[in-house]
Amino acid sequence: MKTRLLLAAILVAVFSVFVSCTKDDDNTNPVVENAIKGKYIINYGNYTGTKSSISLFDTEKDEMINNYYSTINDIDPVSNYQYAYSYEGKVYFMGNNVDKITYVDNQTFVQTENGISNEIVKPRCCVANGNTLYVSCWGGDVWVDNTVSYIAKVDLTTMAVSKIALPGGPEGLVIANGKLYAALNYIDKVASINLENDEVSLIDMPTMSTYFIKDKDDNLYVSIVGYYGEVSDSLGLGYINTTTDKLENVYPLSGISSSYGSQIAANSDLTKLYAVAASYNAIWELVGSVAEFDMNTKSFASEMFVEGIVGINGVSVDAETNNVMVLKTAGADANGSVSSYKKDGTFIKEYTVGIAPGMLLTVE
Repeated sequence: MKTRLLLAAILVAVFSVFVSCTKDDDNTNPVVENAIKGKYIINYGNYTGTKSSISLFDTEKDEMINNYYSTINDIDPVSNYQYAYSYEGKVYFMGNNVDKITYVDNQTFVQTENGISNEIVKPRCCVANGNTLYVSCWGGDVWVDNTVSYIAKVDLTTMAVSKIALPGGPEGLVIANGKLYAALNYIDKVASINLENDEVSLIDMPTMSTYFIKDKDDNLYVSIVGYYGEVSDSLGLGYINTTTDKLENVYPLSGISSSYGSQIAANSDLTKLYAVAASYNAIWELVGSVAEFDMNTKSFASEMFVEGIVGINGVSVDAETNNVMVLKTAGADANGSVSSYKKDGTFIKEYTVGIAPGMLLTVE
């Protein structure tokens, strides 16, 4: 009798495990299904404390699902994500504490492989071309020795890493007119790299730069933000002709932000560009505005799109609705928020997210 009862208990346990595994494997989890076309907020976290988190913006239900990566993978991120990029079925996260490239399936958001850490030191941004992921890496204490930085070339088949030496602290990356461009944080240049032979040439700039927006003609707008702690009278948006590799113009914007990842963003039809301008007030609160730039007339609007935003940390545009999303931080240990605005500047709604939201990533 005891033997039969024991056998029955074993069968029930085995059946339960089988059912559980089947349920996980058939992708019926409703949260996972939402990931197929997802809008994600990448929350940087606290560099010396809490690591990153990912929030999923469910547009159908008009709600924000926080700690999404942790929910799907049953484990928290182990790094602070500086930047995220969707390409060929995967989402890649640039983590800089610990230094690592982590990637997940862009349909399920499930991580099934270990990340890449070999030859990846202080990754900042990335962009892909063909079977290669290009990653800007500071390479160490670039603010002490700017020659330690480089571009990492990741073979997306083998995940092997090779390097292109690039002094100056590469930050934002973009591919335009058949070339890889890198904004440099510690010298007055933008790098233009030949994708066929990795040859580097340099474009003169008035001061340091951080991120790019590509226009309809494959030319580039670049944020010109000045050196840390130093004031420059040439801040604003630079315009680079990618045929001549020359800086053709600078459109002034006082106080343009040096926030990483999303201080400039464009709408879906590349007619409007949005840029963050911010400064610290008397009690060391970062207060800023979002300026609207017309990419057809090449001019800033006479009035700010939104202004007086305490804790402003970035701006993104929802490619589906063209709503402007303003990301705000509430300190190193508090949840931040994202406020959405219609394209005429009308406030729509505010959503609570994780610590230090840095960018919005749309996955098709």
